[in-house]
Amino acid sequence: MRGMDYMMKQTVPYYSHAKKAMKANQSRGKHKKQPRTLTEYTESGKKAVLRHGVTVNQAARKLYEYEQTGLSPKEIVDLIQRAENLTERVKKYESWD
Repeated sequence: MRGMDYMMKQTVPYYSHAKKAMKANQSRGKHKKQPRTLTEYTESGKKAVLRHGVTVNQAARKLYEYEQTGLSPKEIVDLIQRAENLTERVKKYESWD
């Protein structure tokens, strides 16, 4: 591999920068960021409030994005469940020998 890197550095301009960028992209895919909700329930569990550090503008922006989808909450849950089911099917077929 070192010989190949040496040859590529000699012929491809900015090869080392491109190689670093490729490594960075590969490492990003491994650790997926957990979706973070903007709200939480109070200790009594009766009232939804914004999490600590979340601004009203952030919450309003997220609500606006949701409203632009035109989907109901049930439809979104159904889509998430469908995606999870399809992912499980793909994993099952990929591991099948």
